[in-house]
Amino acid sequence: MAIKKIRSSGALAILTSGGDAPGMNGCVRGCVRTALEAGFKVYAVYEGYQGLIDGNIKELSWESVGNIIQLGGTVIGTARSSEFRERSGRLKAVRNLLHYNIDKLVVIGGDGSLSGAEALRAEFPSLVEELQSSGAISASDVGTPTLTVAGAIGSIDNDMVGSDYTIGADSALHRIVEALDAITSTAYSHQRTFIIEVMGRNCGHLALMAALASGASGCFIPEMPPPENWADLLQENILEGAKAGRRVNLIIAAEGACDINNHKLDAAQIKDELKKRGVDSRITILGHVQRGGVPSAYDRLISTLFGAECIKMLTADKQESQIAVLQRNRVGSTGLTAAVEATRAAGRALAAGDYASAGRARGDEWLRMAGIQKTMMRLSPPEHSKSNNQRKLRIAVATCGRAAAGVNSALRTIIRMGLASGAEILAIEEGPTGMIQGKAHLAEWMEPELWNAFGGSRLGAGIYRQTAGDLSKIAGNFRQWQCDGLIVIGDWGGYRLLDRLYKARKRHAEFAIPMIAVPASINNDLPGSEYSIGCDTALNNIVDAIDKIRNSTDTAKRTYVVEVMGRYSGYLACCAALASGAEYCYTPERPLSLDELRHDVREMADAFKLENRHTGLIIRNENAHDDYSTDFIATLFEADGGDEFDVRKAVLGPIQQGGSPSPLDRIQAVRLAYFAVRNLLESIAVDVKGAYFIGCQAGEVVIHPWSDLRHSPDPWKRTRCKRWYGDYEKAIRKLAINPEVRNRRR
Repeated sequence: MAIKKIRSSGALAILTSGGDAPGMNGCVRGCVRTALEAGFKVYAVYEGYQGLIDGNIKELSWESVGNIIQLGGTVIGTARSSEFRERSGRLKAVRNLLHYNIDKLVVIGGDGSLSGAEALRAEFPSLVEELQSSGAISASDVGTPTLTVAGAIGSIDNDMVGSDYTIGADSALHRIVEALDAITSTAYSHQRTFIIEVMGRNCGHLALMAALASGASGCFIPEMPPPENWADLLQENILEGAKAGRRVNLIIAAEGACDINNHKLDAAQIKDELKKRGVDSRITILGHVQRGGVPSAYDRLISTLFGAECIKMLTADKQESQIAVLQRNRVGSTGLTAAVEATRAAGRALAAGDYASAGRARGDEWLRMAGIQKTMMRLSPPEHSKSNNQRKLRIAVATCGRAAAGVNSALRTIIRMGLASGAEILAIEEGPTGMIQGKAHLAEWMEPELWNAFGGSRLGAGIYRQTAGDLSKIAGNFRQWQCDGLIVIGDWGGYRLLDRLYKARKRHAEFAIPMIAVPASINNDLPGSEYSIGCDTALNNIVDAIDKIRNSTDTAKRTYVVEVMGRYSGYLACCAALASGAEYCYTPERPLSLDELRHDVREMADAFKLENRHTGLIIRNENAHDDYSTDFIATLFEADGGDEFDVRKAVLGPIQQGGSPSPLDRIQAVRLAYFAVRNLLESIAVDVKGAYFIGCQAGEVVIHPWSDLRHSPDPWKRTRCKRWYGDYEKAIRKLAINPEVRNRRR
């Protein structure tokens, strides 16, 4: 995140426009503090483009954006302005920009807001000329009449083509899934059908991902209209589902859903058609609750990086307006005009009934997830998967290691995708213990129906502790079970168990079958993957706990030292620090010295004194240093901080592993599990008896051969290898401590 220092007489302004989105405040904070670090004078335009017209513009300091990252909405306000669409309105806006000597503008909003910024940039020279001609300004009021624009996409619909993420989408999904989990309880009690309408005018992202995360039995999205007889099919699904033992029917409809004839299909129409067919249902329209509430950890994290990226774009002096995007799990930039045009082209395709083009605009991965959802909604495996008097393939699945939220979504996917492919799924109970003691059963289609919302593993897990004779017992059970393949979901303990089975093939022919390990670890420390099932839920638990800890401060000036899990991975510590606005973060990957700690104590004391702040925050990974423990750091800051603050410590412990899985953990679990099943079936089909481990790298699912583990360090031992999130630590310090304070200690 290298930002060059600028030497400019101009200033920079930030505005939020259009619909609000959780995470906008994180982006504002990232923009403001990175811009101040770069040497800009920074202004906020309050109430969006209308504020630009009215001159509602105020200069911001470092302290102006303190303690806002955890707030929903936008603290600088937003509004829709019809006046800005007129040239007369834009003339007023330019006059105010010139008054404050603003020649750079950051806009956080949707495609309409970003298009407005680009129109203003393009017209800027002619608007300046018109103001000069009318005598509203003199030639001395402006130098070179140019305006540079950068943008960040704030849209809960996640509808911008060219970016895998838009600010607010993850938080909105949190609100939706929380509501669906709550509705499931009452729906189960009454064996009732609920129709839930969610936002998504031109994009079905929220509806589709909510359906995958909640285990919905119906989903209507704009890009994939249902067939002509959709109501009859839905009635059949509901009635047959009741016979099969399904007690809950959640039907999710995006507000922009249409039928095959391009006629609007909302919740009321779905309810009416079901009523005609004798099916009673209830409607819940979530509405603006989807925009509300505190932003998720992911929204805070990525929006902060988006804000910093906007300033990076502005200091790069690019002629074309740029927007910050997330592609392949990395924050970067792309051209504003092309991205907006591609997004609007997808909208036009929907309006014209060209659903194939609209679907392709969402990307191959989105289309794949839509296909998975169609299979997961079924009441039973498709006809082609049923017995033809041949022995079915049998895939065993087990969960191993410590608790990780999201594992049940993976199990549900493995069971249903495996059965849909014509295989049998042998569910091994109690993890390694069940492998040894022969505890297993053949899973049925409806068994994992409501598993998604549960933490831990519904099959049971456990930590494998090697004892003599284990492998012989497992081999005997595999022979009895007639296993053709094995999927292990778990942490490094699960990987080590699979490694023992793989290496024992010469002694036990039963292990000469395809095997694959799926990463599930809150520490996010497994080789070959930038993401492990459970890490996002843990991160949200940490950030939620930090919010509560910070709110406990009243008038006292206090610094908190919070210890988080992670073993020898700094992922949770780094991401939690960036998402919560912590001042310091101590991780195992970066050596920690006593000199550094002393420097940080004095710097924190200076920050309290000079900024008149009330809280400070330090995040420490549990294994950051063998000697400099959480107790030691808290004592040092208390002793050397003087009278500026007192210190409290908090060790979060197992709370990080518990709770209902986050939407991201559920969805990524579905994704990884799907590829694991597909890889295993392909290996069996071509008689390849290899072992593999799966992971997400740069946003793509990658299948690694087991031999690659030799080149990976043991994640449960201290290493100094560079991690993909390593640059987060630099960003934490740059965004948390005022450069004026930092420069005092250099």
